[in-house]
Amino acid sequence: MTTTKRLFALGSVGVLLIAGGTALFACEGPEGPPGATASLEGGAGQGQPGPAGPAGPQGASGLASVDGGLTASCMLPCHGFKGVVEQWKTSTHYFGAIANTDEVPTWTGAGSCGGCHSGDGLEQRLAGNVGVAVGFTAPPGLASGQLNYKKGAGTGEITYAGQSKVAIVSCITCHDITAANDPHVTGANYTAGTFKLRVKTGPNDQMLIEKSSDAGVVDGTPAGKWGVSNTCISCHKSRKDVTNYITAANTLSTYWGPHEAPQADIFSGKGGYHFAGKTFNNSTHQTVAGCASCHMVKVAANGNIPDHSMRPTVATCAAAGCHAVVNTFDVAGGQGIVKGQLAELEGLLAGLTLLTRSAAAPYVPMTPGELADKHYELDKPMPGNTINDLTAGALYNYLLVARGSGWGVHNPTYTKQLLWDSIFQLKGSAPSGAPTRP
Repeated sequence: MTTTKRLFALGSVGVLLIAGGTALFACEGPEGPPGATASLEGGAGQGQPGPAGPAGPQGASGLASVDGGLTASCMLPCHGFKGVVEQWKTSTHYFGAIANTDEVPTWTGAGSCGGCHSGDGLEQRLAGNVGVAVGFTAPPGLASGQLNYKKGAGTGEITYAGQSKVAIVSCITCHDITAANDPHVTGANYTAGTFKLRVKTGPNDQMLIEKSSDAGVVDGTPAGKWGVSNTCISCHKSRKDVTNYITAANTLSTYWGPHEAPQADIFSGKGGYHFAGKTFNNSTHQTVAGCASCHMVKVAANGNIPDHSMRPTVATCAAAGCHAVVNTFDVAGGQGIVKGQLAELEGLLAGLTLLTRSAAAPYVPMTPGELADKHYELDKPMPGNTINDLTAGALYNYLLVARGSGWGVHNPTYTKQLLWDSIFQLKGSAPSGAPTRP
């Protein structure tokens, strides 16, 4: 089969191979006897010889199809209908890249966004190539993911110093892929374990969330020993050092509070605002699994490579044996409890005129319809307000849970404790339907 005809047969997959260059031609081998080949539709077809060359033994078919997935060795596990690339193209990372394409200067400029949103952001951070304010030094925990550093009486956040012009989280963001191990360059087939993760994933390695041990110190907090899930923690966190961030007087803006997707702060059971005198506990999830255990289960049809769509399913929960019967993530009504308490806390904060949905001035308080739509993640602080530390702590916890997704699934016990304390602080009594603290 000629190259042109092969590309036509592969359709969109062929486009991926063109981008890879040599990976396409690595499928070709020395001339040998015709071999049986299954078409993409599953019908039988006559194999064709490769380019002219010395005769060789009959080899594996170039385009054998099993359950609709391309199994040619040069295409696994990345390309094919069950491959990593197709999985990734259904992920939020991929759609986020598309959505951010028109905001290149914002996401990949000299600001802090590029540290996570640029393709090489993590690589640059781990290598120590970051920007800091004149006269100050990068955080000592930079190699463990720390973003904040001591800056005078306060804190600063490292800025992106790479060269990327595209906001995208893809293979090279998390994996250390070079010309020496990239099949598109070497022409060799993929070997399991070739694409090492950039972050440290040893049994005692820990990444840091930004929360410092005490005010005036900027040292971060170890998130726990989570192995390969350390990669997730390096970006999915608040970006704010809540210990130093919340002070006696806090002036709000629409950007005040934790960054979107701060799952690590919740999963670790350490990243929220902790009211004095309170103790906190983790759920059973923290004893049995890291992020990848639920979000990246192995796909048998793709050589047991983890699923790069990163979408958890209830089937995973059931298969792990954690819950005897589960048809929903709302196990034992836990998500319902979190949603109810988020609604109550949202109402209390809105009653203090501390929330808005306005995208720009003039900022207006939330409407009854907005308060009823349950899109808590869309709420933003009302600019211009100055609030004390306790009220700011309640607002911070609300935003942390609302933006942390999963309705508390990442750490049910800790989530409920944060919400319970925050409601009690503003209301002066226990949340509705929850007379005692979890």
